[in-house]
Amino acid sequence: MKPALLATLLGALLAAPALAQEPLRLRYADGTAVAGHLAGDSACYSVSAVEAAGGRAILSDAGARLLLFGDTIELQTTSPFLKVRGELAQLALPVTVAAGEPCIPEQFFVQWLPARYPERISYRDGVLYVTNPAAAAAPAAAGAARPQPRVVVIDPGHGGPDTGRVGPNGVAEKDVVLSISQRLAGLLRARGYEVYLTRTRDTLIALGDRPRLANRWKGERPGALFLSIHANATPRRQQAQGFETFFLSEARTDDERRVAEMENASVAFEEKASPSQSSDLEQLLNGLRNDFYARASNDLAGVIQDRMATFHPGPDRGVKRAGFRVLVGAIMPAVLVEVAFISDRQEARALARAAFQQQLAEGIAGAVDAYFAQHEHLWAESPR
Repeated sequence: MKPALLATLLGALLAAPALAQEPLRLRYADGTAVAGHLAGDSACYSVSAVEAAGGRAILSDAGARLLLFGDTIELQTTSPFLKVRGELAQLALPVTVAAGEPCIPEQFFVQWLPARYPERISYRDGVLYVTNPAAAAAPAAAGAARPQPRVVVIDPGHGGPDTGRVGPNGVAEKDVVLSISQRLAGLLRARGYEVYLTRTRDTLIALGDRPRLANRWKGERPGALFLSIHANATPRRQQAQGFETFFLSEARTDDERRVAEMENASVAFEEKASPSQSSDLEQLLNGLRNDFYARASNDLAGVIQDRMATFHPGPDRGVKRAGFRVLVGAIMPAVLVEVAFISDRQEARALARAAFQQQLAEGIAGAVDAYFAQHEHLWAESPR
C-alpha cells in the first residue's frame, strides 16, 4: 500500500467518532441494574450490589463483610480470597477499590454465588435470579429480615474497696481497667454495638452478679460477648510481662490456678456471697451449653491474643483456662483478659499512660469485630 493512501486511511480512522461503549450493568430479574466499573479488562461491582440480592454489606478497614443467605462472607481488598464459615475460596481476580469502596469481580456474582447457593440464586441469559431476596441477609434460623444488634458486655474488674493489684508506681488495677473499659465501650458503640458495663464508677459488684447482669442484658439475642478486663500480677521477687486471655475451664497448670485464685479473691470484699438464682432447669441448660460456649470462648480468646500481639510490647503468653468465678454462668462466649502485668515496673508505667490504654481498647475492639465476622454462622446454632 502506498504511504499516501495509508496515511489517508489512518487519518480517517482517527477522525471517526469512537463507538459508544455500553455501560457496565449487573442485572437482576426484578429489574434492578447495578452500575459497574472496569478493573483492567474485567468488570467489578461495589459490595453494595449484594443489597439487590437481599444481603447487607458492612465495610471494614481491610475490606468488607457481606451478610447473605445466613452467612458472613469476608472480603479483603487486593486479595482474590473469600472466607465463609471458616472456609477459604478463591476468585480468578482480586477485590479492588473503585469510587472509594471495595469492588468485587463480576465472577463472584455470576459464577461463585450461584455455585455456592444453587437453591437461592442463579444466573441465566445475563440476569441474576434470587429466591426470596427479602430474607437473604437474615441468619437462616432467625425469623427476622434484619439482623439483631450485637451485644458486648464489658466487665471492669474489681472496684470500690477491692483495688485489685497496685503497681510499683501506685497505679491501682481497678482504676486502670475501668479506664480501658470505658474507652473500649466508646469504640464499640461508635461501631454500632449495643454495649453495657458492669460498673461505670468506682464501686464493688459481686463476682456472681456480673455474669447475671450480662445474661439479663443479652436477653434472647444470640449474638453477645462477655469481656472481663484485668491486669495481671506476680508475687514479690517474681517478674513477668505480657498479656494472656482466659476462658472458663479446668486449670491445667499451677500458673493458671494462681491467676484464678488471685482474681477469685475479690469475693472476700463482698458482704456476703451472692446466692445462686439458677433453677434446676437452668443448671441443666447450663450443662448443655458448656461445650458450645467453651469452644466459642476459646476462639474469642485466640482472636484477642492475635490482635494484641500486633502492638503489645510484652510477650504473648497465649490462651489459657481456669475456674474464674466471674465467668461462671455467662450464657455467651466469655473471657477474662489480663492486659499486662501491673506488678512489673515497665508495664505498670505503660498502663498508667492514656495512649497505651487507648491502644489496648482499640486492639480489643478490633478483636470483637474480627470475632463476630468470623463466627457469624454460630449465632444461628448457639443454644439459647
